[in-house]
Amino acid sequence: MLARLAVAFAGDPSPSMDEIAAAAGVSRAALYGLFGSRRAILEAMGVEVPPSVADRILAAGAELVAERGLGGLSLDEVASRSGASRATVYRLFPGKAALFRAVVLAYLPVDEALAMMENTDRSPTEVMGALARGLTQAGSVRIGVLRSVLFEVVRGEDGAEAVLEETIRNIGVITRYLERQMAAGRLRRMDPMLAMQTFLAPVMLHMVSRPLVDEYGLTATPLDEAVEEFTAAWLRAMAPPRRRR
Repeated sequence: MLARLAVAFAGDPSPSMDEIAAAAGVSRAALYGLFGSRRAILEAMGVEVPPSVADRILAAGAELVAERGLGGLSLDEVASRSGASRATVYRLFPGKAALFRAVVLAYLPVDEALAMMENTDRSPTEVMGALARGLTQAGSVRIGVLRSVLFEVVRGEDGAEAVLEETIRNIGVITRYLERQMAAGRLRRMDPMLAMQTFLAPVMLHMVSRPLVDEYGLTATPLDEAVEEFTAAWLRAMAPPRRRR
C-alpha cells in the first residue's frame, strides 16, 4: 500500500488525509488506526515532511535561548522568526516559562536515560552513556540551551521555574539510581550527589567550551568519542575497590 501511495503522490509534498485514504482505498479512520498521524503516514511513504508549526516555534525559541539566554527569550520574536501568529504561539505555549521548558525537553533529550534509571536495573555503563549522549548532542543551538540551563536556571531567572523543578526531580532520579548501584556493589560507595556531579561536571564543561575548542583546534577528538572517554573515565573511577586493577 505504501509503495502505491508513494507513486500516487510523487511530486505532491502535502496530500490531505482524504486524498491519501482515497488512493489507499481505505477510510481515514483505518489510516489513523494503522499509523496514528498524517505525519507518520507521509514519513512511511518517504515523503519529506515539512516541520509543524509547533516544531518551527520550538526551533525559533531554541535559537533565541542559544543566542541571548533565557532573558532574551521573547514570544513575540519567536512568532516573527517562526512565521506563526502571536496568537498561535501563545495558544501552544502559554507563556515564556512553558516555551522554555518545551525547548529544554526537546533539545536536551535525557528521557531515555532517566527511564532506564527509574524502571530498569540496567548497568551504569549503559545508563550513564545514554545520559551523556542525551546531554551532548552536537550543534550550537543545543550547546546554547545547555549553557542556559547551567548558568540561568540555577540562578532562578524569570521563566525558569518549571525547568528548575524538573531539574530537581531529575537529580533525584539520578542520585537514587546511583545509590542503588552502590548498594548492589556495581559502583564504589560515596555521596551519590557528589558521584553525579563528578560525572556531569566534565561532560557539561566540555560541551559549553566546545565551540572554543573547535575554533582553535585545541583537540582532534570528535565529540562522540570525547563523550565516551569521559564516561569510561568516570566508570573506572567509580569501580568498586575489588574490581580495580
